[in-house]
Amino acid sequence: MLFIPDIDKWNKWRVDILQLIREVDYALVDGTFFKNGELKNRDMSEIPHPLVTESIDLFRQLDLSDRRKIHFIHFNHTNPLVFDDPAAVKIVLDAGMNIAREGVVLTL
Repeated sequence: MLFIPDIDKWNKWRVDILQLIREVDYALVDGTFFKNGELKNRDMSEIPHPLVTESIDLFRQLDLSDRRKIHFIHFNHTNPLVFDDPAAVKIVLDAGMNIAREGVVLTL
């Protein structure tokens, strides 16, 4: 299991996240903010977390079987995934990825 609850942008990390995902059964990754503009009074380019939408764009390079390993975690209170916003949830699920929820059981 890969557990990355809090990270700066993927391009700042010197590890190949795509290869790591291929090597694990599950990847729990930072989903703090969903998209640009989520924080109305802040320049989000100053916040180093990868946006869920950016991560989805990067992870689309993976085969569907590898994308299904991905579970977004660590949501800010402004993230629409916290509120099960249908449009945001659809974007994640249509990309073949998952949204972690409290109480989920992942079997290794």
